[in-house]
Order: sequence, then C-alpha cells, then structure tokens
Amino acid sequence: MFAIIIRALRHYAIPARKQEFEQSIARARIWLTKAKPSTTQDYTMRLYGLHYAEAPQKDVKQAADALLALQRPDGGWAPNPHMQSDAYATGVALTSLAESKALTAHDAAFQRGVNYLLSTQFPDGSWYVRSRSIKIQPYFESGFPFGHDQWISTAATAWAAQAIALGLEPGRKTSSSAKKRH
Repeated sequence: MFAIIIRALRHYAIPARKQEFEQSIARARIWLTKAKPSTTQDYTMRLYGLHYAEAPQKDVKQAADALLALQRPDGGWAPNPHMQSDAYATGVALTSLAESKALTAHDAAFQRGVNYLLSTQFPDGSWYVRSRSIKIQPYFESGFPFGHDQWISTAATAWAAQAIALGLEPGRKTSSSAKKRH
C-alpha cells in the first residue's frame, strides 16, 4: 500500500503541502528499506515503493534482486513459497521490475517470465488464478470467465497483460502475432 500512496503523494502533491508530503515519503522510504517482505506481493510493493520514493539505487537494486530470487524454474512467480507460480504474482513481479527499471524486456529473467505468462494464457486471452480469499460477499457473475475465481483472474489478466505490454517495443511484432499472419 505504501507504494501506491508514495506515487500519489509524488504526482498529486498539493503545492502548499509539498514539503510535508516529501517528509512523509522520506519516512516511508526509511521504513521500506528496513521492511522484511514475506509474500511476493510484499516484495513487489516494496520495490515499487522504493522506486517511487526515489530511494538510493543500491536499495532499489537490493529489493529487485530479492524479488528476482523468487522467480521459479518455470519462469513465473508464486504468491508465497507454498504455492505454484501464477499469472497474478508473475504479472505483478514483472511489472514492478520493469517499471523500476531493474529489468528490461531483453533480460533473460523478464523473457522467462513473459514465456511463463504466454504458456499459461487461455485462448480467449485471459489467465486463470484460483481464488484464495475467504468468501464474504455473495457471488455474482461479472461475465469474465472462471466463475467463482473470476475476480482474481481478472486482476491476474490485467497484471499479465501489463507486464507483456511493458516488454513490447514500438513497431516490433511479437512472435505470436507473426505466427498468426502466416
């Protein structure tokens, strides 16, 4: 959550309160450098937060290296050490690594992550992730595939698509679009 707040404070600061907001960002940056993440989401948001807080490059690199260490042999990331890789964790990890400039689309780790995503994508363009949340709301159908798992699958699809898009170069055709033309 710090990452989102830091980004908002950085981009939408009220001019008269800019100094106060900068002090808040500085406190958040210090907290993030000391934070001990436990889930992939924690690692990704820590990296985002340090990047948006304009932390020293050594801190951003350390956070990126810690996140990269969680990449699985299949190229994906798992939500936690006890689960399998999925599109949500992989999409969030790749997006944070790319947006923080810790990885480029040409880096092997990024390519392995994209290949994982492409290999798990459904023909309709979506990704499936099994829900992990406690069912506290009455179920209703949104129209997205996967029934009771549609909400996290929608988020996973958004993160996965964003990660893949960050790896595209303007004007360059992807291997999958080249295959479709033949």
